[in-house]
Amino acid sequence: MKKILFLTHQLQYPPVSGGAIKRWKLVEHLSGNYSLAIFVFFQDNFARRKAMLLSKIRTTDFYGEILHRPRTLKNLLKSYLKNIPLSLYRNYSGTFKKHVENTCSDYDIIFLDSLIMAQYIPEVFSGRIILHTHNAEYMIWERLFRLERNPVKKLGILLESKRIKHYEKAAGDRATCLLAAPNDKLDLIKLGIRQKKIHETFHLGDESLLDLPGMDFDQTEEALLYVGTLSWEPNADGLIWFIKHAWNRLKAQNRQLRFYIVGESPGNTLQELVKCTKDIILTGFVADLTPYYDRCRIFVAPLRFGGGIKVKIINAMYRGIPIVTTPTGTEGLALKDRVHAAISEDPLTMAEDIHVLLKDKILWQALRDNSRSMAKEKYTWARVFSNVDRLIKVI
Repeated sequence: MKKILFLTHQLQYPPVSGGAIKRWKLVEHLSGNYSLAIFVFFQDNFARRKAMLLSKIRTTDFYGEILHRPRTLKNLLKSYLKNIPLSLYRNYSGTFKKHVENTCSDYDIIFLDSLIMAQYIPEVFSGRIILHTHNAEYMIWERLFRLERNPVKKLGILLESKRIKHYEKAAGDRATCLLAAPNDKLDLIKLGIRQKKIHETFHLGDESLLDLPGMDFDQTEEALLYVGTLSWEPNADGLIWFIKHAWNRLKAQNRQLRFYIVGESPGNTLQELVKCTKDIILTGFVADLTPYYDRCRIFVAPLRFGGGIKVKIINAMYRGIPIVTTPTGTEGLALKDRVHAAISEDPLTMAEDIHVLLKDKILWQALRDNSRSMAKEKYTWARVFSNVDRLIKVI
């Protein structure tokens, strides 16, 4: 049986965000089919979190450390002194690195969960290294640079994007193979990483939603739904952009319309904007999304930048709630405009698409059925695990 060392900067149960869900699903699969050791960081409550994880999964070894290094100017400057990107510095521990070096010879494969953990690859390790990418990180920074208007912030983003780009290329070259979403695969190839190294994966969600009966247009309200972690910059940026440029037009056309934004940790800018805007509700974290899926007529994902597969989109497809989103929201997915979802990068066009779907039952049902059928055919965990197993079992 293959012996795998899984390195990750976080592991939580229950998982709530896209990256956390993929990470947990991978750990469940690997622990059930291979000899698995997990080395992980926690931000707090070490003993409780460790006990929770070990009650859910089987491991041959488990090592964890408390590490909480916030995103501050002081730590940014320290990252420059250490000559690594800020995201890596925030997740760097000398004792963790030493522990990996001292134990790595016991394993056939090191499985790196995200670019952040590539800094822990031991120079002496001669086994296979699988790098599981959650995004093409450099592309997120380059897109953010293009959107930023503040010249000071723009310069800082440019410098960080260059550092990330350099490190991401080096990590890709060092790895034996990479797992990447289809859109990220193209970006990593542009970076100069060899195409034959990169293998397809998807960040998926709650596949059990496919087992529920289809949604009924007449049982829904004139309401929009958004689900996502609001501290994640692409999520907050897109919502602010959408509310500023589309919401007033929508309300003028649809006086009963409400917008439920489900997610934890909204920033001050979003909170202040919602306070001044009628019928937008910040719900905070919601453990059970069923009531929101059942009552809302349209799922909205106004993303302007980001990377990887958007799990919020996948879950909406599974449930069959029609989606209005941007080209960024559908990256890596084979969705067609007005066939599987309404897709536009213009907020006023998005507003018009929403207005039509609120009233047009026939179009609404077509998007519901087409997106759900595609999800069942193309986006399953069985397909994801098949690709992972293929890479692990290479002799």
